[in-house]
Amino acid sequence: MPSSRLALTLTAVVLGAVAAGGSAAQAATPQIHAHRGGTVVSGKAKYPEESLAAYKNAARNDFVLEVDAKLTEDGVPVAIHDATLDRTTNCTGEVRTFTLAELAGCRTDVLGSPGSPLPTKPAPRPARIITIQSLLEYARRAGATVNLEIKNVPTDPDYDSTPAFANRVMDAVIAARIPRSQLIIQSFIPANLDVAVQRLPGVATSLLGLQAINEAYLQVAFDSDYDIISPEWPVSADYVRRAHGNGVDVIPFTLDSAADVRAARAAKVDELITDDPLAAARTMGLRRARAFDATVFFDGRRMIAVVHLLGPRGVSARQSCRGTLLMRVVLAGRRTQQVRRKLSRNCDARFGIRRTPPRLGPPQVTVLFEGNARTLPELDGPKVPLLKAPSFNP
Repeated sequence: MPSSRLALTLTAVVLGAVAAGGSAAQAATPQIHAHRGGTVVSGKAKYPEESLAAYKNAARNDFVLEVDAKLTEDGVPVAIHDATLDRTTNCTGEVRTFTLAELAGCRTDVLGSPGSPLPTKPAPRPARIITIQSLLEYARRAGATVNLEIKNVPTDPDYDSTPAFANRVMDAVIAARIPRSQLIIQSFIPANLDVAVQRLPGVATSLLGLQAINEAYLQVAFDSDYDIISPEWPVSADYVRRAHGNGVDVIPFTLDSAADVRAARAAKVDELITDDPLAAARTMGLRRARAFDATVFFDGRRMIAVVHLLGPRGVSARQSCRGTLLMRVVLAGRRTQQVRRKLSRNCDARFGIRRTPPRLGPPQVTVLFEGNARTLPELDGPKVPLLKAPSFNP
């Protein structure tokens, strides 16, 4: 994210800011955001930046999907961090000089995030650049939360001082019909957040800051009634306390070492942004289940889910089998039903919900294990239910 030139520019923004919070739930285990999709998995470069594969993997464990929005020549918001294609793709030049159709020929050809302290390597299967709308539509079906940056900053050549850039991004947000409860809009520039609130009242807003302006931006967040401050790490426990005292949550970036994750947790940050979500989770004592499977099928007028969880290695069944399952049904792009059920002591469950009318088409169903003190959440889906019950092995 940061650069010294951007820090100097944002300092000017702070000095010129005109004053126009949310609740600060101080969770013992901060929620984890997968930075640019979470390109690294337990120390190994695994996914291209901002690729659909990275986001699907992050959604599997209910990590927040952190993504950047840049505009193509024809004004389509796409998921890419830089103003140029050079660092992460096999193309060169500015994103704004390519139409969406022309970008279809470009591929993200590196795993990991070049420039971060974590490993990178060439991608054996380069990934397509995805649109913001398509990512948000996937998140809507999966029930995932997205932290979307309007990447309109004065140090980039595509900077637009008018509301046009932010409005283009918000056009895609609104077209995707993602619920406000599944969305955070973040930006280094307050004016971008103000556009987001105008276009989508009630959406959560997060003001990004850099070391040089973290303190000044904290006051801007208070004055502008933003929900979140997202400072460049490190910040002190006193900084976090003052934010919470004014009703503002704290989500620092980018924490890629175990020491930083431990320090952030000790400072009582609400959430944190990292390139390696699984490593951060493990530092906080959370581990991924060995297996999670949900079979969903129609049975008369009911839609049934049969679920089994195999807990993490080294975690007893008594510990790993605690928690709640959430089945969500999305029909015609909108959530229509959901139901919760506790996981049994045997780490399984069978439960159901009323079947949606066949005339309305096939539903998309997800089943989420919401996790517990030792086990990360696990998601299965979105999927279309089977037409009849399968045969289960005893």
